[in-house]
Amino acid sequence: MPLKEKLPNQIFYLGLMAAEEILGLNGLNSILNYAKLQKFIGNYPPNNLELEQSSEDFTCLMSGFIEVLGERGSKAITFQLGKRSFELIVEQFPALLNIDGIKPDDRTPDRLFDEYVRLQDLMFVAAKGIFGDIYTCYENEDGYVIELSPCYWCTGLKTEAPICNAGNGFSHAVGRWVVGQDLRIEETLCIARGDDRCRHVVYRPGK
Repeated sequence: MPLKEKLPNQIFYLGLMAAEEILGLNGLNSILNYAKLQKFIGNYPPNNLELEQSSEDFTCLMSGFIEVLGERGSKAITFQLGKRSFELIVEQFPALLNIDGIKPDDRTPDRLFDEYVRLQDLMFVAAKGIFGDIYTCYENEDGYVIELSPCYWCTGLKTEAPICNAGNGFSHAVGRWVVGQDLRIEETLCIARGDDRCRHVVYRPGK
């Protein structure tokens, strides 16, 4: 199934806010210029859920980071972009991914990873409503597996290594929020590298 044609304004507003924090305004504007998204320079979309933004623009923005900074140079930056995006959702937009009112500190330690899985499943229901039915998520002996096809992080890119570091950063921040420690996350398949899907494995603690 293809990506939805239109995305909520809030997705762009959130992504641009996170990118400005990480790159600074001049750095973000350079990316926007390169990606031919000058319409967003000094003109972020409104902070609402109206379906007014093109999914093609979103993938152009994501690929712009990799094309400008390179595969290696973009790794840490895009990881931080995904991580900060989730932090902003928790701080300002919890209703976007169905986590409004959830308090991780109330959870018992022996069930933290199970709770992580439950919350990821809950958020991916919301994400499917935003991006389309592009996710397959399941548990295996290693942990929690997230698969995307197509992938909004790497559409149109051709890379040597898996490149969806923003997705890993997002999942990393979810893990830190729920479990209280950094979980090991690995992208084992990537469409940009020539695989048929992108696959992220979030390993159980101790794996």
